[in-house]
Amino acid sequence: MCYDKIGIIFFAGKESGMTIESRRLLIIEDDSALRERLNAYFSARNEVFTASTMSDGIALAQTTPLDGIILDLILPDGDGMALFDAVDDLPPVVILSDISSERSMMEGFSQGALDYVVKPCSPELLEMRLSLRLLPARHATVTVNGLTVNSRQRTCVFRGKSIPLTSSEFNILLFLMTHAGQYFLPNEIYENVWKMKSLHTTTVKRHISTLRLKLADACGDVKMIHTEFGKGYCFAGE
Repeated sequence: MCYDKIGIIFFAGKESGMTIESRRLLIIEDDSALRERLNAYFSARNEVFTASTMSDGIALAQTTPLDGIILDLILPDGDGMALFDAVDDLPPVVILSDISSERSMMEGFSQGALDYVVKPCSPELLEMRLSLRLLPARHATVTVNGLTVNSRQRTCVFRGKSIPLTSSEFNILLFLMTHAGQYFLPNEIYENVWKMKSLHTTTVKRHISTLRLKLADACGDVKMIHTEFGKGYCFAGE
């Protein structure tokens, strides 16, 4: 394997007024010049792992507790999208790619990516995009009606029982739980979770359908996600 470990900390630009605390970040990027540039900009106190191939990136993501991943799509040994199927319980993923087509963006968001940034991109802009995607540790755990999600560990637990979720299911559940009691239409959920204009509502409906089945299996009679015609979906619990 050809990966290395360096120190990293995120500080948002001074004018933004935003900061991100210490993180464990994985950068999967085969362009050595770009990796070095990101290293030079971010390197400080926090921990980051880098990989130049998909296989090394998958190995690290499977064995290393991470807070976030920056993912290139065109890699020497395969398509970066393979990461989503290869690793369970992925942390938030931000795609950084030369591919600017809407089709590629839609595929990335459908797989569960939280953001899609097109190269070339300055480290400053990438930092700000990350700062909007990664929750501070103090807000990492959300508990409503016995159901707990941890955005850093990407775990979902109901009264001690772990519930395995896909990346997209987790992102939708986290959004609904952090807005418990509020109703959202499918297109509103899509635009808030995937951070882009919704073209199809079937994606959200499909993920919520499977999410409900998993929650029902674990939570029994406790109904977590409610639906009301004309208003959409709401996380409430009973």
